[in-house]
Amino acid sequence: MLIAALIWGTTFVAQTTGMDTIGPFAFTTVRYLIGAVVLLPLALHERRRVNLGTYLRAQPALRLQTVGLGVMMFGGIALQQVALQYTQVANAAFLTALYVPAVPLLLWLLLRQPIAGRVWLAVILSLGGSWLLSGSSSLLSQWGDFLVATGALFWAGHIILIGLVMTKVKTPFQFAFIQNCLCVLFGWLPMLILEAPELADFWPVLPELLYAGIFSVGIAYTLQMMAQGYASTTLAAFILSLESVFAVISGWLLLGQSLTVMAGMGCMCIFAAIVIADVLPGNLFRRPRASGS
Repeated sequence: MLIAALIWGTTFVAQTTGMDTIGPFAFTTVRYLIGAVVLLPLALHERRRVNLGTYLRAQPALRLQTVGLGVMMFGGIALQQVALQYTQVANAAFLTALYVPAVPLLLWLLLRQPIAGRVWLAVILSLGGSWLLSGSSSLLSQWGDFLVATGALFWAGHIILIGLVMTKVKTPFQFAFIQNCLCVLFGWLPMLILEAPELADFWPVLPELLYAGIFSVGIAYTLQMMAQGYASTTLAAFILSLESVFAVISGWLLLGQSLTVMAGMGCMCIFAAIVIADVLPGNLFRRPRASGS
């Protein structure tokens, strides 16, 4: 999961420079298409051992949750990609990390899992950090920050759904392939209607598309699914949130983006909220029993 966080953190830079000649939906659709192609042989090989289709046909709830993986992922990445047109890499990364305190909140609201009192402190810190991070920005940048923060709810839902489906059947490559295909399906129409890119528009940003598609989509999301078969949802959320740190470093080194003192304090508040929400609880590791393992 730490490798996945490193890949995602550096991918924020590719997402930003990758929109020099194409729009956000075109970038999103093509990167997930590349990711699906990369995963196809792995998914087919895994299918010889455990056929996910058998479980999907027999379990309606699992079918719904699998579709939900694609919906949540597309909602999160589409909002994030659009927002990167207006806000900095650091803002996008740390506001995306708001999904960490959002995970236990959603688990409480949707699954009635007990919520620790410290989570409320984490929520307050997150809100305060978000205000500090965006408060000194322009209105346009604040709009981008709002989109990213909204997308964090989708990422929280995605984390929870992965934890649910991977305890039923451990087929990470097939799940990842399906969610990638769903993202391509959801992104195709807005790409054609809102952006209508030409083939020549993609060539200048091909390196960014390949990095985001192969490493971020093809490798990192699969590593996440594999790891969540053995680590708790809260531990997964914390480790994956370290992408925000890697994103700030890569944005500074590669794009020359820097933070104001106020924005830096906001980042510190959000990271403190992450630690309070998900590092302090015990029983972070578990080994769930799953079919097909």
